[in-house]
Amino acid sequence: MSSVNLAADRTSSDGNTSIDVPEAQGETGRVGTGSGLDLLRAMAANEILSPPAMALLGIEFVSIRDGGATLRREPGDYLYNPVGPAHGSAVAALLDLALGSAIQSALPAGRTYTTLDTRISYLRPLTAASGTLTAVAQTLDIGERRAVAEAHLTDADGQACATATMTGLVVEKPHEVSPEKPDRTWDVSDWFKIS
Repeated sequence: MSSVNLAADRTSSDGNTSIDVPEAQGETGRVGTGSGLDLLRAMAANEILSPPAMALLGIEFVSIRDGGATLRREPGDYLYNPVGPAHGSAVAALLDLALGSAIQSALPAGRTYTTLDTRISYLRPLTAASGTLTAVAQTLDIGERRAVAEAHLTDADGQACATATMTGLVVEKPHEVSPEKPDRTWDVSDWFKIS
């Protein structure tokens, strides 16, 4: 498994939740300087910080390739909705990160995307017994201003569980990005830069 694992979360006395993220190795100055593929490969290798949501949700990179990405997670019973199976948002988060990674992996240096639309079709309920969920995403079209990707989600037995598509608006990467190498303890205000 990847070195990006479910991190311990803590709630402080002031009500803020922080997440301990594994220490990254290697260079930290690569954010924003390489292609999307370079950025994601560095995240997958734990050379630079992955999005904190991945650690919080227990989502891991399996592989990154030009125009594609494979991610996985376990559908533990802590994700169940009030009537039983894993909440749809837990599945949606995995698909969203896989689709976004596929799009970002196809973009050149200086470009990123913002989501315009995501559509998900849930094909079967997921429980802890479903085992590891794997989302395989691939870009369908990358243009100057628009990108489209699709993903397929399977359970540990290889059964189809969900499909999804994403349309993204391709934009210039902002100069100010999330912290590259903070003290490795994230607070929500660090990510969103809330004062």
